[in-house]
Amino acid sequence: MKALGIITTTALFLLLALAVPSDARQDQQEKPQKQEQPAKPPKQEQQQQHEQRQAKGQQDQQQKQQHQQQAQADKQQQQHEQRQAKGQQDQQQKQQHQQQAQTDKQQQQRSAQQPRPQQVRMQTSQEQHRQQVEQQPVWQERRAHNWQSEHRDWQQRGGYNGYRIPEDRYNGYFGPSHAFRMYSYPVVVVGGYPRFQYGGFAFSVVDPWPEYWANNWYANDDVYVDYSGDGYYMYNRRYPRDRIAISVYEQQGEQQGDERGEWQERRAHNWQSEHRDWQQRGGYNGYRIPEDRYGDYLGPDHTFRMNSYPMVMVGGYPRFQYGGFSFSVVDPWPEYWSNDWYNNDDMYIDYSGGGYYLHNRMYPQDRIAIAVSSS
Repeated sequence: MKALGIITTTALFLLLALAVPSDARQDQQEKPQKQEQPAKPPKQEQQQQHEQRQAKGQQDQQQKQQHQQQAQADKQQQQHEQRQAKGQQDQQQKQQHQQQAQTDKQQQQRSAQQPRPQQVRMQTSQEQHRQQVEQQPVWQERRAHNWQSEHRDWQQRGGYNGYRIPEDRYNGYFGPSHAFRMYSYPVVVVGGYPRFQYGGFAFSVVDPWPEYWANNWYANDDVYVDYSGDGYYMYNRRYPRDRIAISVYEQQGEQQGDERGEWQERRAHNWQSEHRDWQQRGGYNGYRIPEDRYGDYLGPDHTFRMNSYPMVMVGGYPRFQYGGFSFSVVDPWPEYWSNDWYNNDDMYIDYSGGGYYLHNRMYPQDRIAIAVSSS
Protein backbone atom coordinates (compact mmCIF):
# COMPACT_ATOMS: atom_id res chain seq x y z
CA MET A 1 0.00 0.00 0.00
CA LYS A 2 2.78 2.35 0.93
CA ALA A 3 4.48 1.64 -2.34
CA LEU A 4 1.29 2.35 -4.19
CA GLY A 5 0.97 5.78 -2.56
CA ILE A 6 4.48 6.64 -3.50
CA ILE A 7 3.89 5.72 -7.10
CA THR A 8 0.71 7.78 -7.24
CA THR A 9 2.41 10.85 -5.80
CA THR A 10 5.29 10.50 -8.21
CA ALA A 11 2.92 10.27 -11.12
CA LEU A 12 1.15 13.50 -10.10
CA PHE A 13 4.42 15.40 -9.94
CA LEU A 14 5.32 14.20 -13.42
CA LEU A 15 2.02 15.35 -14.78
CA LEU A 16 2.46 18.81 -13.23
CA ALA A 17 5.96 19.05 -14.67
CA LEU A 18 4.67 18.33 -18.13
CA ALA A 19 1.83 20.84 -17.84
CA VAL A 20 3.92 23.84 -16.82
CA PRO A 21 6.32 23.89 -19.80
CA SER A 22 3.38 23.50 -22.14
CA ASP A 23 1.76 26.65 -20.80
CA ALA A 24 5.07 28.46 -20.84
CA ARG A 25 5.72 27.48 -24.39
CA GLN A 26 2.22 28.70 -25.36
CA ASP A 27 2.90 32.06 -23.70
CA GLN A 28 6.19 32.31 -25.46
CA GLN A 29 4.53 31.55 -28.78
CA GLU A 30 1.76 34.17 -28.27
CA LYS A 31 4.22 36.86 -27.19
CA PRO A 32 6.25 36.78 -30.37
CA GLN A 33 3.04 36.95 -32.38
CA LYS A 34 2.19 40.17 -30.63
CA GLN A 35 5.67 41.52 -31.15
CA GLU A 36 5.52 40.67 -34.84
CA GLN A 37 3.00 43.58 -35.50
CA PRO A 38 5.36 46.44 -36.48
CA ALA A 39 4.62 50.18 -35.57
CA LYS A 40 3.55 52.53 -38.35
CA PRO A 41 6.44 54.35 -39.92
CA PRO A 42 6.58 58.17 -39.21
CA LYS A 43 6.47 59.12 -42.95
CA GLN A 44 3.25 57.24 -43.52
CA GLU A 45 1.62 59.06 -40.60
CA GLN A 46 2.78 62.45 -41.91
CA GLN A 47 1.45 61.57 -45.35
CA GLN A 48 -1.92 60.69 -43.87
CA GLN A 49 -2.03 63.94 -41.89
CA HIS A 50 -1.09 65.90 -45.01
CA GLU A 51 -3.87 64.25 -46.99
CA GLN A 52 -6.35 65.04 -44.22
CA ARG A 53 -5.26 68.68 -44.15
CA GLN A 54 -5.43 68.85 -47.94
CA ALA A 55 -8.91 67.36 -47.93
CA LYS A 56 -10.03 69.82 -45.24
CA GLY A 57 -8.51 72.72 -47.21
CA GLN A 58 -10.38 71.65 -50.34
CA GLN A 59 -13.58 71.37 -48.31
CA ASP A 60 -13.03 74.85 -46.85
CA GLN A 61 -12.31 76.22 -50.33
CA GLN A 62 -15.50 74.67 -51.68
CA GLN A 63 -17.52 76.12 -48.81
CA LYS A 64 -15.91 79.54 -49.37
CA GLN A 65 -16.77 79.38 -53.09
CA GLN A 66 -20.30 78.36 -52.27
CA HIS A 67 -20.63 81.28 -49.86
CA GLN A 68 -19.24 83.67 -52.45
CA GLN A 69 -21.56 82.33 -55.12
CA GLN A 70 -24.51 82.64 -52.75
CA ALA A 71 -23.49 86.19 -51.81
CA GLN A 72 -23.12 87.08 -55.50
CA ALA A 73 -26.52 85.57 -56.24
CA ASP A 74 -28.07 87.49 -53.34
CA LYS A 75 -26.43 90.72 -54.53
CA GLN A 76 -27.67 90.20 -58.09
CA GLN A 77 -31.14 89.45 -56.78
CA GLN A 78 -31.06 92.60 -54.64
CA GLN A 79 -29.85 94.70 -57.60
CA HIS A 80 -32.56 93.23 -59.77
CA GLU A 81 -35.20 94.04 -57.17
CA GLN A 82 -33.80 97.56 -56.81
CA ARG A 83 -33.83 98.07 -60.59
CA GLN A 84 -37.33 96.71 -60.74
CA ALA A 85 -38.46 98.99 -57.88
CA LYS A 86 -36.75 102.00 -59.49
CA GLY A 87 -38.37 101.16 -62.81
CA GLN A 88 -41.76 101.07 -61.13
CA GLN A 89 -41.01 104.34 -59.33
CA ASP A 90 -39.86 105.98 -62.58
CA GLN A 91 -43.00 104.75 -64.28
CA GLN A 92 -45.17 106.14 -61.50
CA GLN A 93 -43.35 109.47 -61.63
CA LYS A 94 -43.74 109.55 -65.39
CA GLN A 95 -47.44 108.89 -65.08
CA GLN A 96 -47.73 111.56 -62.40
CA HIS A 97 -45.87 114.06 -64.58
CA GLN A 98 -48.11 113.20 -67.52
CA GLN A 99 -51.19 113.60 -65.37
CA GLN A 100 -49.89 116.89 -63.97
CA ALA A 101 -49.04 118.10 -67.46
CA GLN A 102 -52.53 117.16 -68.62
CA THR A 103 -54.05 118.93 -65.63
CA ASP A 104 -51.90 122.02 -66.26
CA LYS A 105 -52.88 122.00 -69.91
CA GLN A 106 -56.56 121.78 -69.07
CA GLN A 107 -56.18 124.54 -66.50
CA GLN A 108 -54.33 126.64 -69.05
CA GLN A 109 -57.07 126.08 -71.60
CA ARG A 110 -59.73 127.06 -69.08
CA SER A 111 -57.72 130.10 -68.06
CA ALA A 112 -57.29 131.12 -71.69
CA GLN A 113 -61.06 131.11 -72.12
CA GLN A 114 -61.61 133.47 -69.18
CA PRO A 115 -59.63 136.68 -68.58
CA ARG A 116 -57.66 136.51 -65.40
CA PRO A 117 -57.06 139.25 -62.87
CA GLN A 118 -53.75 141.01 -62.97
CA GLN A 119 -51.01 138.83 -61.55
CA VAL A 120 -49.32 140.66 -58.72
CA ARG A 121 -45.76 139.69 -57.93
CA MET A 122 -44.93 139.27 -54.26
CA GLN A 123 -43.33 142.49 -53.14
CA THR A 124 -40.59 143.11 -50.68
CA SER A 125 -41.13 145.64 -47.91
CA GLN A 126 -38.95 148.09 -49.85
CA GLU A 127 -41.09 147.67 -52.96
CA GLN A 128 -44.28 148.07 -50.94
CA HIS A 129 -42.97 151.27 -49.43
CA ARG A 130 -41.97 152.53 -52.85
CA GLN A 131 -45.42 151.70 -54.24
CA GLN A 132 -47.08 153.60 -51.41
CA VAL A 133 -44.81 156.59 -51.97
CA GLU A 134 -45.59 156.54 -55.69
CA GLN A 135 -49.35 156.52 -55.08
CA GLN A 136 -49.33 159.17 -52.39
CA PRO A 137 -49.27 162.25 -54.70
CA VAL A 138 -51.88 160.68 -56.99
CA TRP A 139 -54.36 160.11 -54.17
CA GLN A 140 -53.62 163.34 -52.29
CA GLU A 141 -54.68 165.34 -55.31
CA ARG A 142 -58.07 163.59 -55.21
CA ARG A 143 -58.81 164.23 -51.52
CA ALA A 144 -62.04 166.14 -50.90
CA HIS A 145 -62.33 169.29 -48.81
CA ASN A 146 -65.97 168.58 -48.02
CA TRP A 147 -66.90 165.18 -49.34
CA GLN A 148 -70.62 165.46 -48.54
CA SER A 149 -70.96 168.35 -50.93
CA GLU A 150 -68.34 167.34 -53.51
CA HIS A 151 -69.12 163.69 -54.22
CA ARG A 152 -71.92 162.56 -56.54
CA ASP A 153 -73.44 159.10 -56.81
CA TRP A 154 -74.43 157.64 -60.16
CA GLN A 155 -78.01 158.80 -59.88
CA GLN A 156 -76.81 162.36 -59.40
CA ARG A 157 -74.51 161.84 -62.38
CA GLY A 158 -77.43 160.92 -64.61
CA GLY A 159 -77.10 157.15 -64.31
CA TYR A 160 -74.34 154.67 -65.03
CA ASN A 161 -73.81 154.07 -68.76
CA GLY A 162 -70.43 152.36 -68.69
CA TYR A 163 -69.31 148.78 -69.09
CA ARG A 164 -71.12 146.17 -66.97
CA ILE A 165 -69.25 143.20 -65.57
CA PRO A 166 -70.78 139.81 -66.53
CA GLU A 167 -72.45 138.02 -63.63
CA ASP A 168 -70.21 134.93 -63.78
CA ARG A 169 -67.08 137.07 -63.48
CA TYR A 170 -68.53 139.47 -60.95
CA ASN A 171 -69.04 136.73 -58.36
CA GLY A 172 -65.41 135.61 -58.59
CA TYR A 173 -63.69 138.90 -57.68
CA PHE A 174 -66.19 141.50 -56.53
CA GLY A 175 -68.51 142.19 -53.63
CA PRO A 176 -67.90 142.53 -49.86
CA SER A 177 -66.19 139.13 -49.60
CA HIS A 178 -63.40 140.12 -52.04
CA ALA A 179 -61.40 142.88 -50.38
CA PHE A 180 -57.92 144.08 -51.38
CA ARG A 181 -55.36 146.78 -50.60
CA MET A 182 -55.15 149.50 -53.22
CA TYR A 183 -51.36 149.82 -53.08
CA SER A 184 -51.03 146.25 -54.40
CA TYR A 185 -52.28 147.47 -57.78
CA PRO A 186 -50.27 150.23 -59.48
CA VAL A 187 -52.25 153.36 -60.23
CA VAL A 188 -52.05 155.56 -63.31
CA VAL A 189 -53.84 158.83 -64.00
CA VAL A 190 -56.01 158.75 -67.13
CA GLY A 191 -58.23 161.68 -68.03
CA GLY A 192 -57.53 163.27 -64.66
CA TYR A 193 -58.79 160.26 -62.67
CA PRO A 194 -56.79 157.56 -60.87
CA ARG A 195 -57.10 154.24 -62.68
CA PHE A 196 -56.18 150.76 -61.44
CA GLN A 197 -56.58 147.19 -62.65
CA TYR A 198 -58.30 144.47 -60.67
CA GLY A 199 -60.16 141.23 -61.49
CA GLY A 200 -59.47 141.55 -65.20
CA PHE A 201 -60.98 145.03 -65.54
CA ALA A 202 -59.83 148.65 -65.28
CA PHE A 203 -61.49 151.05 -62.82
CA SER A 204 -61.43 154.86 -62.85
CA VAL A 205 -62.13 156.53 -59.50
CA VAL A 206 -64.34 159.46 -60.60
CA ASP A 207 -65.32 160.53 -57.07
CA PRO A 208 -62.94 162.20 -54.60
CA TRP A 209 -62.31 160.38 -51.34
CA PRO A 210 -63.48 161.78 -47.98
CA GLU A 211 -61.20 164.18 -46.17
CA TYR A 212 -61.69 162.27 -42.90
CA TRP A 213 -60.26 159.03 -44.26
CA ALA A 214 -56.73 158.18 -43.06
CA ASN A 215 -53.94 159.72 -45.13
CA ASN A 216 -52.61 156.26 -46.05
CA TRP A 217 -55.95 154.46 -46.50
CA TYR A 218 -54.73 153.10 -49.87
CA ALA A 219 -51.94 151.24 -48.03
CA ASN A 220 -53.71 150.04 -44.87
CA ASP A 221 -57.48 149.84 -45.48
CA ASP A 222 -59.37 146.93 -47.04
CA VAL A 223 -61.45 148.10 -49.98
CA TYR A 224 -63.78 146.27 -52.34
CA VAL A 225 -65.79 146.93 -55.50
CA ASP A 226 -69.55 146.40 -55.52
CA TYR A 227 -72.57 147.19 -57.67
CA SER A 228 -75.16 149.02 -55.63
CA GLY A 229 -78.50 150.13 -57.03
CA ASP A 230 -77.48 152.41 -59.84
CA GLY A 231 -73.81 151.77 -60.56
CA TYR A 232 -70.40 150.60 -59.38
CA TYR A 233 -68.79 151.89 -56.20
CA MET A 234 -65.63 151.37 -54.18
CA TYR A 235 -66.17 150.75 -50.46
CA ASN A 236 -63.77 151.07 -47.53
CA ARG A 237 -64.44 148.60 -44.71
CA ARG A 238 -63.14 151.10 -42.17
CA TYR A 239 -65.79 153.60 -43.35
CA PRO A 240 -68.71 151.37 -44.42
CA ARG A 241 -71.21 154.21 -44.92
CA ASP A 242 -69.18 155.86 -47.70
CA ARG A 243 -69.15 154.79 -51.30
CA ILE A 244 -66.92 156.19 -54.04
CA ALA A 245 -68.29 156.25 -57.60
CA ILE A 246 -66.11 154.36 -60.10
CA SER A 247 -66.32 153.58 -63.81
CA VAL A 248 -65.49 150.15 -65.23
CA TYR A 249 -63.61 149.47 -68.45
CA GLU A 250 -63.01 146.21 -70.22
CA GLN A 251 -59.29 145.65 -70.76
CA GLN A 252 -59.02 146.12 -74.48
CA GLY A 253 -58.08 148.79 -77.00
CA GLU A 254 -56.91 152.07 -75.48
CA GLN A 255 -58.00 151.03 -71.96
CA GLN A 256 -55.05 148.96 -70.81
CA GLY A 257 -56.10 146.15 -73.12
CA ASP A 258 -54.12 143.10 -73.93
CA GLU A 259 -50.66 144.33 -73.03
CA ARG A 260 -49.07 141.41 -74.81
CA GLY A 261 -50.68 142.51 -78.07
CA GLU A 262 -49.65 146.12 -77.53
CA TRP A 263 -46.04 145.15 -76.87
CA GLN A 264 -45.95 142.79 -79.84
CA GLU A 265 -46.96 145.63 -82.12
CA ARG A 266 -43.87 147.53 -80.96
CA ARG A 267 -41.44 144.71 -81.77
CA ALA A 268 -38.75 145.63 -84.30
CA HIS A 269 -38.01 143.68 -87.47
CA ASN A 270 -34.42 144.91 -87.53
CA TRP A 271 -33.73 146.86 -84.37
CA GLN A 272 -30.23 147.98 -85.38
CA SER A 273 -31.68 149.94 -88.30
CA GLU A 274 -35.01 150.95 -86.72
CA HIS A 275 -34.08 152.31 -83.28
CA ARG A 276 -32.70 155.80 -82.71
CA ASP A 277 -30.95 157.14 -79.63
CA TRP A 278 -31.57 160.64 -78.35
CA GLN A 279 -28.61 162.07 -80.20
CA GLN A 280 -30.01 160.73 -83.46
CA ARG A 281 -33.38 162.18 -82.48
CA GLY A 282 -31.88 165.67 -82.15
CA GLY A 283 -31.37 165.60 -78.38
CA TYR A 284 -33.64 165.09 -75.40
CA ASN A 285 -35.93 168.05 -74.68
CA GLY A 286 -38.42 166.46 -72.29
CA TYR A 287 -38.93 166.56 -68.54
CA ARG A 288 -35.85 165.98 -66.41
CA ILE A 289 -36.13 164.09 -63.15
CA PRO A 290 -34.75 166.00 -60.12
CA GLU A 291 -31.54 164.56 -58.75
CA ASP A 292 -32.99 163.82 -55.30
CA ARG A 293 -35.85 161.81 -56.83
CA TYR A 294 -33.63 160.07 -59.39
CA GLY A 295 -31.48 158.32 -56.80
CA ASP A 296 -34.48 156.77 -55.05
CA TYR A 297 -36.02 154.83 -57.92
CA LEU A 298 -33.81 155.02 -61.01
CA GLY A 299 -30.46 153.67 -62.10
CA PRO A 300 -29.05 150.10 -62.32
CA ASP A 301 -29.68 149.41 -58.62
CA HIS A 302 -33.46 149.85 -58.96
CA THR A 303 -34.89 147.14 -61.19
CA PHE A 304 -38.53 146.21 -61.74
CA ARG A 305 -40.73 143.98 -63.88
CA MET A 306 -42.72 145.79 -66.53
CA ASN A 307 -45.86 143.72 -65.90
CA SER A 308 -46.09 145.20 -62.38
CA TYR A 309 -47.04 148.57 -63.87
CA PRO A 310 -50.12 148.85 -66.11
CA MET A 311 -49.46 150.14 -69.58
CA VAL A 312 -51.64 152.41 -71.74
CA MET A 313 -51.15 153.51 -75.31
CA VAL A 314 -50.76 157.27 -75.64
CA GLY A 315 -49.90 158.87 -78.98
CA GLY A 316 -49.07 155.45 -80.40
CA TYR A 317 -46.46 154.69 -77.74
CA PRO A 318 -46.68 152.45 -74.65
CA ARG A 319 -46.81 154.52 -71.46
CA PHE A 320 -46.37 153.36 -67.87
CA GLN A 321 -45.97 154.98 -64.46
CA TYR A 322 -43.03 154.31 -62.17
CA GLY A 323 -41.37 156.21 -59.33
CA GLY A 324 -43.97 158.98 -59.51
CA PHE A 325 -43.32 159.69 -63.21
CA SER A 326 -44.77 158.63 -66.53
CA PHE A 327 -42.56 157.08 -69.22
CA SER A 328 -43.33 156.72 -72.93
CA VAL A 329 -41.37 154.03 -74.77
CA VAL A 330 -40.62 155.79 -78.07
CA ASP A 331 -38.18 153.15 -79.38
CA PRO A 332 -39.22 149.68 -80.57
CA TRP A 333 -37.78 146.72 -78.68
CA PRO A 334 -35.31 144.32 -80.34
CA GLU A 335 -36.69 141.37 -82.25
CA TYR A 336 -34.26 139.00 -80.50
CA TRP A 337 -35.58 139.73 -77.02
CA SER A 338 -37.77 136.99 -75.56
CA ASN A 339 -41.47 137.21 -76.36
CA ASP A 340 -42.41 137.73 -72.70
CA TRP A 341 -39.56 139.98 -71.59
CA TYR A 342 -42.06 142.39 -70.00
CA ASN A 343 -43.12 139.57 -67.63
CA ASN A 344 -39.78 137.93 -66.80
CA ASP A 345 -36.87 140.34 -67.37
CA ASP A 346 -35.48 142.82 -64.83
CA MET A 347 -35.61 146.35 -66.22
CA TYR A 348 -34.25 149.68 -65.02
CA ILE A 349 -34.27 153.29 -66.18
CA ASP A 350 -31.08 155.31 -66.48
CA TYR A 351 -29.89 158.62 -67.86
CA SER A 352 -26.98 158.29 -70.27
CA GLY A 353 -25.69 160.02 -73.36
CA GLY A 354 -28.01 163.00 -73.11
CA GLY A 355 -31.31 161.25 -72.50
CA TYR A 356 -33.32 158.60 -70.65
CA TYR A 357 -33.27 154.95 -71.63
CA LEU A 358 -34.91 151.70 -70.60
CA HIS A 359 -32.37 148.91 -70.00
CA ASN A 360 -32.87 145.13 -69.87
CA ARG A 361 -30.51 143.18 -67.62
CA MET A 362 -30.80 140.16 -69.95
CA TYR A 363 -29.55 142.27 -72.89
CA PRO A 364 -27.19 144.83 -71.32
CA GLN A 365 -25.85 146.09 -74.65
CA ASP A 366 -29.27 147.46 -75.69
CA ARG A 367 -30.97 150.66 -74.58
CA ILE A 368 -34.50 151.78 -75.47
CA ALA A 369 -35.17 155.50 -75.77
CA ILE A 370 -37.93 156.72 -73.44
CA ALA A 371 -39.50 160.11 -72.76
CA VAL A 372 -40.35 161.25 -69.21
CA SER A 373 -43.30 163.32 -68.09
CA SER A 374 -44.30 164.40 -64.60
CA SER A 375 -47.30 162.45 -63.22
